[in-house]
Amino acid sequence: MTLGSNIQKIRKEAQLSQEEFAEIFHVSRQTISNWENAKSYPDLETIVKISDRFHISLDVLLKEDLIMVKTFDNEIKSTRKYARALIVISVVFALFIGSFVIYSCVYFSTKNRLEGNFAEQIEENNFYKNKDGYYSMDYADGVVYSVPNQSMPGLLDFSLHFHVSNLYCDIELENTNVEIVWEDSSTFSASAVSRTDNKIVGSTAGFKESDFTDMQKLSSELGIPEEELSEIIEKGNELYGEFY
Repeated sequence: MTLGSNIQKIRKEAQLSQEEFAEIFHVSRQTISNWENAKSYPDLETIVKISDRFHISLDVLLKEDLIMVKTFDNEIKSTRKYARALIVISVVFALFIGSFVIYSCVYFSTKNRLEGNFAEQIEENNFYKNKDGYYSMDYADGVVYSVPNQSMPGLLDFSLHFHVSNLYCDIELENTNVEIVWEDSSTFSASAVSRTDNKIVGSTAGFKESDFTDMQKLSSELGIPEEELSEIIEKGNELYGEFY
């Protein structure tokens, strides 16, 4: 007996017309007629409702209707696949949200620490804001250290440090201007530029790593006495470590 025949049998035993049966399950009379004539099938949810309403087990309701049993089985499998997929998506989404919350906490903690330390070092080392928007400190006659006006990148830049972590030292000599740039702790580059024609007359561009600790070679290249240059570099290393 097919599902349609079973539905018809159930309806008649309950002494219900097609219209009355249709009202129970919120469908049209024509839909009930189509079910009973096997022109269409009720959906899985409605089959379960029929089973519950008339206290007939699903295996009896679907007995011998192989097409409907197969359809019913496929719907169950699809529902399970959908449920598994939904669980996986939910877990992934939860992990993403959790990771972003953790990152946000780390970001704001880092932002407060770095920006707070930067402002503290500006004050402690008597830096002032110059006309270029940088902060500068007059260290000695003709020797000025500078740092950019730092602030953390935005939250969605996904960076936990300042974009540029540089320290600069400008040294005015009689015939040249020397600039030393720190881009990392104890790592710097330097160049000397003629004040008359703006040409580079000395540079560490070709230096090997060991050359940067050779004060005699640095002094000769940049035109600054060894003792003075050593003090300038030592102070630069100290400031860089304090700021960054």
